Amino acid sequence: MSELGLVCVGGGAGQRFGGDKLAARADGRTLLEHSMNALREAFPSVPMVAVLPPEKLDWWRRELAGGHPTVGFVAGGPRRRDSVQLGVEAAVQLGCTVVAVHDAARPAVHPQDVRRAVDALADADGAVLSRCVAETVKEVDATGAVVATIDRERLRLALTPQVFRVGALQRAWRELGHDEDVTDESVLLECLGMRVTTVDASHPNPKVTVPADLPIVRALLAARHT
Repeated sequence: MSELGLVCVGGGAGQRFGGDKLAARADGRTLLEHSMNALREAFPSVPMVAVLPPEKLDWWRRELAGGHPTVGFVAGGPRRRDSVQLGVEAAVQLGCTVVAVHDAARPAVHPQDVRRAVDALADADGAVLSRCVAETVKEVDATGAVVATIDRERLRLALTPQVFRVGALQRAWRELGHDEDVTDESVLLECLGMRVTTVDASHPNPKVTVPADLPIVRALLAARHT
């Protein structure tokens, strides 16, 4: 494996959450710290960069300094994709040629799945931790009427971390520009016909979006640490 770097991306105050969800606590730690701990447990000695809102950067430095003295803290941009690019650029400065990009709002990610995602890269340009779709999927029209039932066997829910060769990401950013916002970087590679593979997660990895998600994540983390 080329030189790996870990990029943990945290956003600002979520409107649907009603505040800084990464500062919420579970099992005595912030959600951001749980995400960083999972990455660090998977790869104890590789460089890690935490990308955080500029207005919260100093607060997080103080909050995490004791437990994460070697982490590089980087101010994020106005959009998620801007923050990812800033984090990847910081990892490149540390000599990284492969990056595992993780959404810090997924604090229950299991270290085993982090390693699985990195191993899945192999000779591809990108690798996405994913989950099989268990429910029946319906396509509907504008009125909500069902127009088709989708075959779920070839569907996957994209999770994080997502692992990329830095050169592939840099090419995608260079050729596709920055006008269109995206929900993950694998979309950019797909647009250029690059090879992106998936690996199924072995453990739950929910995203905290609204306050109702917190009890689920807290229960998962408590059970794991117990």
